[in-house]
Amino acid sequence: MTEKSEIAEAGAEPAPGVDPAAMTMALGVASRELADRFLEEQTRLVRLQADELSHELDVRRWVLWVRHFSGLLKLTFEIGLTVIGLGIAAFIAAAIWNAAHAEGLVVEPFSVPPDLANRGITGQVAASQMLDQLTIMQNSTQSARAGISYANSWGDELKVEIPDTGVSIGEAYRFLRRWLGHETHVSGEVFRTSAGIAITTRIEGSSGATVRGPESDLDNLLVKSAEQIYRVAQPDRYARYLFFPRPGVMPRFEEARTVLQQMARDAPPGEKNWAWIGLGVLGRYQGDYTGASAAYRKLTADSPIPSIGPSIAETVLGHPEYALSLAQASKRQVDNGRAVRMNPAFVDIVKNLASYQTAFLLGDYQTAAEQARMGATRADSLTQLEASRGQVLLLFALLHDGAGMRAYWNSLPPPETPMDKAQQVIARLRAEGEFEQYQAVIATEPEVEKTANAVGERFVVRDTFQRQLRPLLALAKAKTGDVAGAQALIALSPLDCYDCLLIRARISEQARQPARADAWFSRAVHDAPSIPRAYAGWGEAYLERSQPDAAIEKLQQANEKGPHFADPLEYWGEALMAKNRSHLALAKFAEAEKYAPNWGRLHLKWGEALAYAGKRDEAAKHFARAAALDLTPSEKSELTGLRRN
Repeated sequence: MTEKSEIAEAGAEPAPGVDPAAMTMALGVASRELADRFLEEQTRLVRLQADELSHELDVRRWVLWVRHFSGLLKLTFEIGLTVIGLGIAAFIAAAIWNAAHAEGLVVEPFSVPPDLANRGITGQVAASQMLDQLTIMQNSTQSARAGISYANSWGDELKVEIPDTGVSIGEAYRFLRRWLGHETHVSGEVFRTSAGIAITTRIEGSSGATVRGPESDLDNLLVKSAEQIYRVAQPDRYARYLFFPRPGVMPRFEEARTVLQQMARDAPPGEKNWAWIGLGVLGRYQGDYTGASAAYRKLTADSPIPSIGPSIAETVLGHPEYALSLAQASKRQVDNGRAVRMNPAFVDIVKNLASYQTAFLLGDYQTAAEQARMGATRADSLTQLEASRGQVLLLFALLHDGAGMRAYWNSLPPPETPMDKAQQVIARLRAEGEFEQYQAVIATEPEVEKTANAVGERFVVRDTFQRQLRPLLALAKAKTGDVAGAQALIALSPLDCYDCLLIRARISEQARQPARADAWFSRAVHDAPSIPRAYAGWGEAYLERSQPDAAIEKLQQANEKGPHFADPLEYWGEALMAKNRSHLALAKFAEAEKYAPNWGRLHLKWGEALAYAGKRDEAAKHFARAAALDLTPSEKSELTGLRRN
């Protein structure tokens, strides 16, 4: 056995750093006892070294954990600093952006006499009262244009100081707004005079305006000063504030017109459009549609303001083709988001009235009636309520719904002002005329004219009477036998009026002058090729002349222009009956009923067509329906004869 084998056999392993050969030699000469002791010591040494290594590993592990934790803290701190830095940068950027887009009117504290300040009327109190008056005026103004904001200059006084500068955040932000923004600042002073006190208000960039009066009239002086500020800051809205009615306040029409005319003359190009719109609204409100049209036509072609007023004015003046194009253009502007700086409530009104105008002009009276009812029940007062009610009443007549027309008229509340009363009686007369109540038109027209004229200069009735009411009166005269009187009266109507041309044609037809009637119908079609009423009237005239083929040609054209217009469909059905094609007429009557379900004549003729087609039971139902609706005396006689058969 070798020496290494003997050592291994003894169970000893040389300690680290011990020469195995030396260890073998030492053990070889040593006694067994010494060899065992040596091995024990080596074993103890190995254990100590193992414990030391284990401790060293624990320490190294702890150091690594500390380093990792320190790294995490450092990363968190750096991220925190980055977030704070980004937050500060975002705050500064937002402040700069807001400052650059700051608009509106800022009222500075006024300068007041010491004795007034000692009594509590300090500069801030005076400015606050001025601010209250401006807010009241702003809120009571009915305008399509969105109002600017009003604020005082001390409302944003933040007392957090920027370190080492002595400048508050509020002061720094106000500096940014003045530097980058578009705010208008108002200052003023209250001072004593020999007759009492005076208030001077001064808007940035303009000369001051002073009002004077006794000290006891301070509140009224503040109102007058606020009006001066409002006039300079927002002249078009101020004009609306003057001429739209308010409880207990008389409209100031001429003052409003002066303000708007000055704005149209002196304002920058973009502002002039608002002035022309304001003058148009003023004209419409007073019944001066010629003046309204003249103002609206001065709007620039690229005006970003969708206004439905031009279409309404042109409709009253009898220019339906132009009115239709204007209504459709306004609807496109709103749909395309071109309502720049407009009152959101008015944007909805533009949509409503544009839909109404388009439907009305194309003969879709059911849709027009729905839109008119929406206008007549609006919670806000941005639209003329009586005008909307008049539209609803007229549409009942155009839908041949006499019961609905009478019920709606009876449901209307009493008019609050003479102007409201005039608008109501005019609407009633127009509805009676469209419903062919010609005796009522003749009987009530003088009283209507007297009521309208009694309003005075505040309500100009020239356009309404010349282009709507007197032509209806002329037609009523013709239909009741006074053809000569009708021709004399209609001759006074303007030739650029579509409805006037149609009534000239109908009067000529009543006078047994078909060639002359055709000439007027042709002129109406030429002036308004997209409007179905002239085609329908012409087709009805051919039907009365017993020319069903010519009638169908015109009625088909009317249906193409206004597919939801019931009248051409009903007359088309009658023309087919005249050609002994009652079975084909049934489809026309059924389609017409979709758009005028309460038309007595429609159900009368429908029942007649069914009777000719051998459908007696169905005919009886329509005869019963016709009997429950409005019929003319001749239609009632016809119904009686058909029921006997």
